[in-house]
Amino acid sequence: MHKVLLITALFFAIACLSGCAEDTPEERIEAMRELVADEKYEKALKELWQVIDQRPTDSTVLYLGGRVFFGLTWFDSAVSYSKKLCALYPQNVAAYRLLYESAGFIEDYKTQLWAISQLGYIEGNRSRYYYNIAELNFQLQDYGLAISTCDAILKTDPDNKSALFLKANSLASAGKIDSGITILEILDRKYPGRVEILSNMASFYATKRDYPNSEFHFQQITEMFPDYVPGWYGLGNVRLKLADTLGARNAYGEVYARDSAFLGVDSILDAIAPKRF
Repeated sequence: MHKVLLITALFFAIACLSGCAEDTPEERIEAMRELVADEKYEKALKELWQVIDQRPTDSTVLYLGGRVFFGLTWFDSAVSYSKKLCALYPQNVAAYRLLYESAGFIEDYKTQLWAISQLGYIEGNRSRYYYNIAELNFQLQDYGLAISTCDAILKTDPDNKSALFLKANSLASAGKIDSGITILEILDRKYPGRVEILSNMASFYATKRDYPNSEFHFQQITEMFPDYVPGWYGLGNVRLKLADTLGARNAYGEVYARDSAFLGVDSILDAIAPKRF
């Protein structure tokens, strides 16, 4: 009887020890993978802390860690993990994609440009990412590279609206405002009534101090898109430049009626028209 009880107790102790044994790194990685797939990032983070010291260079751990931080909106940490992953595994396409996406949320355009360029080289299809590269060079104020990359797109796709629009903005930002306006005029004929085209054209004319033309285009915008607040605001600015205080007050009044906190419009109205109407 005592022997039976002893054996039973022994089996019970073994079962308890088995149940209490810590998960292996592989089990934690698999758990983390499932938690990330289910978007349970806080629970996945607990698994990450348990396994990262044991597997600091494991590609799956680093990638899942980056995904966890991205899901938690800890974008700096997501960038850090993605960079380490790219350095250790320079052919890992998923690593560069995660790095590109994470860096975008903290406006780290230089890192984004590097990541997207590497993707192009690894995939052997850099032209696939030309627009992203042009846009990032624009954000980095390297307008020459932005323009040349847009030209590379337009060489094979001359009617590419996005590339033409970005080239126009790059030219204007580089001081070639008339060239930018010329492209926008072409776009306006092909795609009439597009607020982004008209708005930029109006702004370009204002930049070159051609206020009558700028006013004309801002008026077009406010007539076609009466709830587009930047259009009214731009119209007010241009009318002030034309010494049309009453017209400016009316335009700013339209801004105030739609968004009283827009770019300090309340202060502007107080300065030019103390009595609100």
